[in-house]
Amino acid sequence: MKALLFRTWIIAFALSALATPPAFAQNDPETASNAGADAGTEDEAGAGGGAEAPPTEAASDAKRMVRISKVIELDTQHLRWLRGELRSRSEWFEGLVEAMAEVAAERNEKKEKLEALDADPESDPEEREALRAELKDLDVDYGLFDTQTDLALTAEKAVREQVAALEEKLAIEKRAVGELAGDIEIELPDDAPAPTTAPKPAEAAKAPPVPLPVPIPAVQPPSTEEAKRSSTMTAAQLEAHNVLEQAEQAVQLAKLALAEFIGRKQALEQQIEFEEGLSETHDKEVENLKLALEAFGARLEKYRDTDAPDEKIQRLERGIREINRALEVSDDDDDVRAAYIKSLHERHSRLDEEELRVTAVVDEKESAAEKARDHIGWLESPIHPQNIAHWAQERGPRMLLVIAAAIFLLLFVRFSSQGIARALVGRHRGARSVGTGRADTLAFSFRSASRVVIVVLGVMLVLQEAGVDITTVLGGAAIIGVAIAFGAQDLMKDYFSGFLILAEDQYQLGDLITIRGITGTVESVNMRVTVLRDLEGRVHFIPNGNIDQVTNRTYGWGRPVFEIPVGFEEDVDRVMETLVGIAKELHDDPDWSGSIIGDPEMLGVDKFTDYGAVIKFMMKTQPDKLFVVRREMLRRITKRFNELGIQITVPQRMLVRGDQEPQV
Repeated sequence: MKALLFRTWIIAFALSALATPPAFAQNDPETASNAGADAGTEDEAGAGGGAEAPPTEAASDAKRMVRISKVIELDTQHLRWLRGELRSRSEWFEGLVEAMAEVAAERNEKKEKLEALDADPESDPEEREALRAELKDLDVDYGLFDTQTDLALTAEKAVREQVAALEEKLAIEKRAVGELAGDIEIELPDDAPAPTTAPKPAEAAKAPPVPLPVPIPAVQPPSTEEAKRSSTMTAAQLEAHNVLEQAEQAVQLAKLALAEFIGRKQALEQQIEFEEGLSETHDKEVENLKLALEAFGARLEKYRDTDAPDEKIQRLERGIREINRALEVSDDDDDVRAAYIKSLHERHSRLDEEELRVTAVVDEKESAAEKARDHIGWLESPIHPQNIAHWAQERGPRMLLVIAAAIFLLLFVRFSSQGIARALVGRHRGARSVGTGRADTLAFSFRSASRVVIVVLGVMLVLQEAGVDITTVLGGAAIIGVAIAFGAQDLMKDYFSGFLILAEDQYQLGDLITIRGITGTVESVNMRVTVLRDLEGRVHFIPNGNIDQVTNRTYGWGRPVFEIPVGFEEDVDRVMETLVGIAKELHDDPDWSGSIIGDPEMLGVDKFTDYGAVIKFMMKTQPDKLFVVRREMLRRITKRFNELGIQITVPQRMLVRGDQEPQV
């Protein structure tokens, strides 16, 4: 009986604690009256549910502070109620556990007693049936307590989580009040731009409005890189950068406001979830109490029918009355709790609309910042007229000076290379000191190489003066050069061979040479290719890398060699004297004296042939006069021999036809 009284008392106590109306719901302006509420009251009601409606730019700081302060006051009241409910539920849970243990102990005791009676054949059957009925009632009570204990534990955990969430929400709201009052400085993200200079009044009027007031941070001295960048900017670019910094700061502040709003909205959603969970748990507890009331009612009728002791009946009746009273209070409280949850859902609906406005503010700030970036991009664009004028004024004179110097050097090389080459050749006279072929060859090669060097250096200097980082260009050129060196080995071989040909003076312009079976006059020679023109006027381009052997017929001087065949009947001494005389006459001729070097060299009879003796002699001429002297000498020999009757023998053929005599 003692356990039964304790059970009915603890159930009534628990239900009465649940039926206590929340002071927060009673003090909620929106649940109290919706008809006369204005916009400010509506915001306050929305904030009371756990999230504040986002402040618009038109709202003043004072109104926002008052609104959030009321939210803090209402949340503080609700937090006190939650803490009281948490204590009540903790005591309720402990009482349920204690009562459940007493029921379990009593049930075990009855089971042991019933087992003993069942083992005793002489036991009273009526007593055994009475014990079984009591055990059945105890099983029902134990099941009710088990369910009630689980629900109590679930509700206690939910209230504890709600207390922690509300404490965190209060901390956020107090921080928001401190930021509005200026006691707490807003912390921007690490990547948020910090203003480098305080904006002037005129610039502040043009800058995008800041949605939340923040203390202006102390002005930091600009870094060396920033100072260098500022020194190269125009006034319009500096102003545009200041506007961009203000716009980006406004974007960060708008994002912080959006994040704070979302946090409060999530807190409201969490509170709705907690309240609905508590309501569901409360409904299950009430349902379980109704089951207990039904079981107790049936048990009371049974006690009355079986003439149970009056004390037992009275205690059961008192417990039933307490449960009925608690259920009546709970029914009245269900309407208040439902209205409170409904108000939370209404606030959440309004917050969905407010979220669109807050997001629109962020989009507006980002759009303003993007326009500021585009404006800076246009101001800093190379095609901007002001930048073109500034660039031309700043770098144009130096670029023109470099171009003029390059043109001067090209002209100087073009008109002075031949004179310099001839002077150098004149100082180092040797076997080829006659003529200007070597000087012209060196001058041609020097002009080609110098033109390339001057143009490349001129372009590099012009790019550097134009503001281009030539180190990158040089790095790319080095990579390209390595690639060319690997991919064009034959080309490098041509240049290397051409360098050796020019350095060793193997041939020069105007020389008659033979390369790979091709004979012609050198028309052009550089470090890559040699150009020959043969007697028929055909031009041959021979890469220098393919030249492995060169025959130069006009290197330093020439020597035409004459082989004159005469008959065996001729006086060879007379013929030799005649040939020497002809050669001296040609040497003494003023038109030919400059082409012949020294006296002729008579070698004498060189050999005998089938048609006579061959007399051989030679002369030394200038390198470019070998063939003309040879042709003139042959002309004079033919004419003189005809005058003297000296027969020049030639091979003869004998034709024999059938039986005829051979004919010469």
